[in-house]
Amino acid sequence: MLDHKVQDGVLIVYLKGRLDVSIANEVEENLNDLIDNQGHTRVILNMQEVDYMSSSGFRACISTLRKLNAKEGGLKICGIKPAVKRIFDVIELTSLFDIRETEEEALKSFRN
Repeated sequence: MLDHKVQDGVLIVYLKGRLDVSIANEVEENLNDLIDNQGHTRVILNMQEVDYMSSSGFRACISTLRKLNAKEGGLKICGIKPAVKRIFDVIELTSLFDIRETEEEALKSFRN
């Protein structure tokens, strides 16, 4: 199970390590469970401790974004390391996601 907490009605999920094919499906299943079975519609993915993301990791994020959009929720991503951010930029996904520098900024953006 993913490390997570709820603050101000927002689910904050802490991703760690390498988000590659070996764990991306598990991450996606855990996120689906938190969204579908626990009713969370406002989610922050804190990627401060993610060192690498493969296409499988991006697929899990996009799937989560679509699921939340369908439920009229929202997804924010924060704390992306420069190396991972470059991958977001190269595959032109930066504009798809609401990316914030810090967890606090992401939380504030849900309040507005």
